[in-house]
Amino acid sequence: MLTSQTGDAVRSTAISACLRLLILLLSSGALRAQDVGNIAGQVRFEDGSFPDKPITITVESHGAIVDSAYLDNEGRFGFYRLLSNHYYVVIEVDGYQAVREPVVVDPKIAQTNIVHLVLRASPKKTAGSSPAGPAGANRDLVDVADFAKKFPSVVTKEFEAGKKADQKGDAGAAMEHYQRAVRLAPGFYPAHNNLGTLYMKKGDMAAAESEFRQVVSQNHNGAQAYFNLGNILYVTRRDGQAKQTLEEGLRREPGSAMGHYLHGSVLVRLGDFVAAEEELKATCQLDPKMPQAPIALATLYLQTGRDREAAAMFEFFLQQFPGDPLAPKVRASLSKMNQQPLF
Repeated sequence: MLTSQTGDAVRSTAISACLRLLILLLSSGALRAQDVGNIAGQVRFEDGSFPDKPITITVESHGAIVDSAYLDNEGRFGFYRLLSNHYYVVIEVDGYQAVREPVVVDPKIAQTNIVHLVLRASPKKTAGSSPAGPAGANRDLVDVADFAKKFPSVVTKEFEAGKKADQKGDAGAAMEHYQRAVRLAPGFYPAHNNLGTLYMKKGDMAAAESEFRQVVSQNHNGAQAYFNLGNILYVTRRDGQAKQTLEEGLRREPGSAMGHYLHGSVLVRLGDFVAAEEELKATCQLDPKMPQAPIALATLYLQTGRDREAAAMFEFFLQQFPGDPLAPKVRASLSKMNQQPLF
């Protein structure tokens, strides 16, 4: 499903010309703290050990990815500023049963929902075997129940098949299933959204834009589509349109870290450095685990002649994200900066 369903990390073109943002959808939030809640927890294997490699965990609602993250080295994760709603915390790893844990976020009851999840090895498949139980079953159709009421089952089945192909890395098959879904039901916007994501991965920005515009027109109250479309506009350097589109998304989801990040990146390019700095700082506060934000802030400081602040931000990045792919380049840049007097 949609970018994070396959565990893709999000990277932005604002960081480096060689990196391209792949999209993180729907990081939910609201204007008032009492209107939002959190989901946090820990994941272990059956034997009690923790994952020894990065594993993606996502939170979904109504068939769409809301946010995604990587488990830390002790299996911990957190999703913050989520609107009151029904969610699923999802982990899908080859060789293990899919985890799909329902969580109801209601800040009036509890500000933070704590969940503990266990990854269990997948049973060997035999002829006529039935799906795993509730903790391991892939029940994504529950998430698209609203659509199932409006569209024939063949549509949601094609969508489901597309997601499964996407998870296996078969983008071609995934696109064929999504395309069949939208041919059968042009108003089924989750399939348009996932098609847009796949087109963007292929570098076909025109096709991706067309799909995301379909989503905006069909789901104009959802922030996700505006952030996706705004990112396309940013990547293709239509900064004025990108700014306007991202602001529409932020009006709908003012607590979206990715929304603020993209908006800040656009403002940098437009030369509004004061507003851009505010947006990037807001990103750091909303999602301290997003490595792009401190890099973008450091770059902004360099652009505006604030070398000491840039160096401090690079050092902060290295402390927080020592294993990030950009860390070697940041260390080299910081070393070069330290060899020169900072005025």
